[in-house]
Amino acid sequence: PGRLTDEEFKIMKSHSEIGASMIRNMDFPQDKPLVRTAWEICRWHHERWDGRGYPDGLKGEEIPISAQIVSIADVYDAMTSARVYRGALCPFEVIDTMYKDAFTKFEPEYILPFLKNVASSYINNDVRLSDGRIGKVVLINENALSLPIVQCEDEFIDLSKTRGLTVSAIL
Repeated sequence: PGRLTDEEFKIMKSHSEIGASMIRNMDFPQDKPLVRTAWEICRWHHERWDGRGYPDGLKGEEIPISAQIVSIADVYDAMTSARVYRGALCPFEVIDTMYKDAFTKFEPEYILPFLKNVASSYINNDVRLSDGRIGKVVLINENALSLPIVQCEDEFIDLSKTRGLTVSAIL
């Protein structure tokens, strides 16, 4: 019902090795390179650019591109999904967090386009701002992806220029 204990987390981390082992032993009708790619994704989707991931502590270009890309989507999905110990995080909060990690945990070449596309997908969505106002995302700031321009009634608010005001929820 709460955060995992150290022992539970150790067990949970073994899923990437177990999944890779299962795929390696399956008889896929597809070409072998596809099986290899699926195996790489299963095994290494928790590796991080700075070498602090698991299960093998791969670093930088040692991590296959397929696993790097899936890891970005996996982290975004995990952070925006509810867990038993916390609710789902606001996508703009996740974009901000992941952007801050763009040069350590992820390869910038892959994460920056991902974040730009995710942020852009919220254009025309209604949002709640941290001060309680409701508005609509009308434009994404290229240099501040987590701080869009929001229209609240007849006012356009550039969150990148409004200190302390953020999107707190997608409605």
